[in-house]
Amino acid sequence: MHLRTSVILVALTLFTVVSTASATMPWQPKPKADAISGAWDAALVTDDNSRQLTLTLKLEGNKVTGSFESSHLGSGAINNGSWVNNKLTITMETSHAPVTLTGTLQNGKLAGEWDAGHMQGKWEAKKK
Repeated sequence: MHLRTSVILVALTLFTVVSTASATMPWQPKPKADAISGAWDAALVTDDNSRQLTLTLKLEGNKVTGSFESSHLGSGAINNGSWVNNKLTITMETSHAPVTLTGTLQNGKLAGEWDAGHMQGKWEAKKK
């Protein structure tokens, strides 16, 4: 009886040591950080104007979802979002018209072009 109890205690001790070591092994790869999820301060720029907005993005695989908020454009959901080969494409359904943003991530900033059908311009965003 004492032998069986001793074997069980040794087995539990080994299991605890192995599970603790595997949880802290430095050679295990860390998950790749998601570079675009989160809140962004953005600006839509035309030749004579700039409109500020906040983008809140969430990346799931290659799909981008989220929302936007702006004193000029209103607020709403982000539709048809994708993140493929370091290129972002999203559509915001604004109170004026759908606005499509395309851009890339460079040096911690998202930047590219926007298109609202009747107006186009450049845009840039910095993570909050």
